[in-house]
Amino acid sequence: MIFYYVFTAIILMVQALVLVEAWRNFLFVRRKYRPKISTYLPSVALISPCKGLDTTFDRNINALFDLDYPDYRLHFVVESDQDLAFKRLNEIISERKEQGCKVEASLTIAGIAQLSSQKVHNLLAVCDNIPKDREVLAFVDSDACPRPHFLRSLVHPLRNDTAGASTGYRWYIPADKRLSSQVLSSMNAFFAAQLGPHNWNSAWGGAMAIRREMFHKLEIAKLWRHALSDDYTLTWAVKKAELEIVFVPSCFVASYEKSSWSEMFSFARRQFIITRVCMPKLWRLAVLGFGHFIAAFWLGFIVSLYQWHTTKVYPIYPAILPTTLLALAIFKAVLRQGMIRKILPDDKSALIIPALIDIFAQPILAIYTFIAILSAGFTRTISWRNTRYIIHAVDKTEILH
Repeated sequence: MIFYYVFTAIILMVQALVLVEAWRNFLFVRRKYRPKISTYLPSVALISPCKGLDTTFDRNINALFDLDYPDYRLHFVVESDQDLAFKRLNEIISERKEQGCKVEASLTIAGIAQLSSQKVHNLLAVCDNIPKDREVLAFVDSDACPRPHFLRSLVHPLRNDTAGASTGYRWYIPADKRLSSQVLSSMNAFFAAQLGPHNWNSAWGGAMAIRREMFHKLEIAKLWRHALSDDYTLTWAVKKAELEIVFVPSCFVASYEKSSWSEMFSFARRQFIITRVCMPKLWRLAVLGFGHFIAAFWLGFIVSLYQWHTTKVYPIYPAILPTTLLALAIFKAVLRQGMIRKILPDDKSALIIPALIDIFAQPILAIYTFIAILSAGFTRTISWRNTRYIIHAVDKTEILH
């Protein structure tokens, strides 16, 4: 048992450090989640790559026309005119013009990708033709539903020369009552809460912005030519230049999704494969983080159960490890779920079940996530939007079919 108690002491010290970082992130988000009035208002090209019709497609696209920003232009881009999004985008653009909306919007057909992922190819098709008067390039995914202050908040950090790029992040809101959709929201919540005032931040392509001069200085377009991931490639370039990826808590966006178990696992595994190849340190950190929690909790649970079975006495000391780990997991989950209820108050009711899963089912949820993380360690091949790729490096991708 001496080994067990030494192990317990080490794990609890590690968890103390993790708790400090979680608390630091929470305080940062609580301080920054309210949108602030900014006087830094450069002209913006807001680029939105689309493929198919997302669950709340109309709501998301219309939200982009209603942003509280004085000078921005919308640039939608699709793979082909056969894409379901093409027809609907044209209809929405026409409807908004008829309603008197003054936001300019264009729709580009990028064609089939040959060297990069289709999404990156679509982005390049727009970035290569952005009018010269646009000072900032901002990006938003079609499955994200931004609030009116989104663009002001996202652009604000770019006023500082140390900021290479700014980013928000998604929070999945279940769009149906399936348990798998609820679990997707809970699983994503853990990773969303890792962003904060530190150097580990990565840009998320669904809500990121960069000054145009920085975009050219870092040669992002060149790096994207053979890349699979727009955000990880941009993150790699920004960090290589020793600049910051600034996380903006007020730019959390709701993403209304429904998912089956197989779809959720495929999505998670694909994300972890991309992470492992493009940001290997981040993937290894995830392996260590989830691995040590699962091993410690379940070892403590088994040891405590064994001692109780053999002695018929409540195992006070052996139970310290699993009980403390569970208490800390619950505390951190309560923090992040309380945080998002303030940021996305309109979605409180839809987040009740995901919050309960996040708070009370961490030992089981962690195993599911850990399996997805480990499964990403044996391949570089992914399927994404009906195309199969092999990722050789952060800036080198091969289209298989």
